[in-house]
Amino acid sequence: MFAKAGLRPIYGSTARGAARRPFLGRQWQGMLWMLVLITSIIVGWSLIHVDFAVYGQLRRGFFSGKGSWGWQSGTSSTVPQDGSQQFNYKAVVAFQPKDRDDPVYKALAGKFSPTGEDNYFIRSVNPTEFYAGVADGVGGWAEHGYDSSAISRELCSAMSEFALSVGVPPKKLIELGYDKIQKEGTVQVGGTTAIVAHFTPEGKLQVANLGDSWCGVFRNDQLAFQTKYQTVGFNAPYQLAIVPEQMVKEAERRGGSYIRNQPADADEYTFQLEKGDIVFLATDGVTDNVATEDMELFLKDNQSLVGSDLQKASQEFVDKTVQLSKDPDFPSVFAQEVSRLTGQRYMGGKEDDITLVVVKVE
Repeated sequence: MFAKAGLRPIYGSTARGAARRPFLGRQWQGMLWMLVLITSIIVGWSLIHVDFAVYGQLRRGFFSGKGSWGWQSGTSSTVPQDGSQQFNYKAVVAFQPKDRDDPVYKALAGKFSPTGEDNYFIRSVNPTEFYAGVADGVGGWAEHGYDSSAISRELCSAMSEFALSVGVPPKKLIELGYDKIQKEGTVQVGGTTAIVAHFTPEGKLQVANLGDSWCGVFRNDQLAFQTKYQTVGFNAPYQLAIVPEQMVKEAERRGGSYIRNQPADADEYTFQLEKGDIVFLATDGVTDNVATEDMELFLKDNQSLVGSDLQKASQEFVDKTVQLSKDPDFPSVFAQEVSRLTGQRYMGGKEDDITLVVVKVE
């Protein structure tokens, strides 16, 4: 899948510097000024194009549909925090499922969500608060003929329903959703990660994360907060699973076991937001390809678009991430981790479903 190649250079950096030299005679000064002029023109042209050229080669497996479909929802907080300040939130989502050309997916055609094995929800509780979350279904179950998107889809649907109860902590929301789909039997088999964020009237961000989906807060185009990944090994995240008892016993008979975590295993975080913050909730289709430094650069280079059209900016970010995930020469985060673990050099993006919820704090 990956082609061996050189390691990734530092994003956006250029080697600069020149050794000192003696002053030139008059006969050379004319030529020197001409050279400086030509060089300035060339360098200037390069700087104008560096954003696309570098970001066009940005940086975890399981389709790219035809175009990207985005859904947008706005919600606001109008309760003052200190008598004068109030928080407003705007939330949008952009996503792109990966291409599923493998024969294993043919029998499952039509069953997957529009987002692939990823799913998400955005639920406004009232004018003062809302919840958002993403879940990433474990694709390995598709190889056994199961709809690996079912569990993430049903979990997000259940969590969205329970979010209508004001003040439910994100970790409790995951627990309520997981219990519901287990009791109702809406999912045969499957496993999924889950990350849920609660945006409060006071500008407080509460997050619960189980697995390797991710939440990050950017302030002044710099990463100010992020969650940590939960894994049991490389490319093996913590996950909520539904596995029939006979399958569990068969695995034990063979000396194996399934990854089966509980909502109680989720990590919890609290972070105070400020106006102007940008919050990302993303599946690993984003973070296996794009480093946080590249996210910062994208936000910095697209400040105007983020300010005027958050949906379009989010879609452009996802579209570029999709391009990079298919680039065999791109030094993705995933490829660099494989290189670190194996001691060999690997290159290439990691094709996966890509889902990104973006929240702007105003």
